[in-house]
Amino acid sequence: MSIINTINRLRRTVGLKDYTPKAINDQITDSVTQTLPDTMPDETPIDDDMLIMEEFAPLDAEVAEMDEAFDESYLQYSSEVVGFGNREQQWNAYRSIMTYINPDDSFIDFGCGRGDFIPFYMAEYNETPNYIGIDLNEPLINAGKTLYPESELILADWFNIDDDLKADWAINVGSCNLRYDADTVQPDEEYTKNTIRQMYNHCNNGLIIMLASGLPGLQDGLIDHNPGEMLNWAQKEFSNVALDHSMSDDVFCLIIYK
Repeated sequence: MSIINTINRLRRTVGLKDYTPKAINDQITDSVTQTLPDTMPDETPIDDDMLIMEEFAPLDAEVAEMDEAFDESYLQYSSEVVGFGNREQQWNAYRSIMTYINPDDSFIDFGCGRGDFIPFYMAEYNETPNYIGIDLNEPLINAGKTLYPESELILADWFNIDDDLKADWAINVGSCNLRYDADTVQPDEEYTKNTIRQMYNHCNNGLIIMLASGLPGLQDGLIDHNPGEMLNWAQKEFSNVALDHSMSDDVFCLIIYK
């Protein structure tokens, strides 16, 4: 499967148009102009048309492969589309969250995607969770409603949900590691802190948020957070907090109790 195919799968899930490779002359004309002399060896002046090169575009077979490969099952079952490398990584992230929670408690999942916490919970505890999922990604919410028709999955901006929508725990499994909102003014760190405040307002026992750690210095395209700074801020604002950075080098959980 080509790289373009994978890129376009992910772009479609968040409502973006397919990526189409640019004409190569758009990418290199400037550098070519800087390196070529003002005239050719026969003293012929260089014309801009001489720099035009043929556009590289996908072959018909590649386009057909993209269309065939992107099907409903990918949106419904792929772990990649909800930010995990594979199902094992995804389930391990949920297990880390459940370390701090009584399984009989209720949950509001901020950034639920398809609501994959539901099949995880059912596999681990052999019962259906008392669960509400919230996400702004309509294709994923629709996929979740198809997979789990009895579940409560809400298409909404989590900053605009009803005040009386509450559960024992508010969880957020990596949904602040990327920005899908349309707010171009609010900085990433303030967005995360405001998300935590909103989660705190909608839980009875506490909240758990999993964040990407900036400590390893990875260039992975995620929004990184400094664990120590987040812990210090949370202690000042909420008092009863804990931080767990034991699950891996690149993610940590911030736990805030009520």
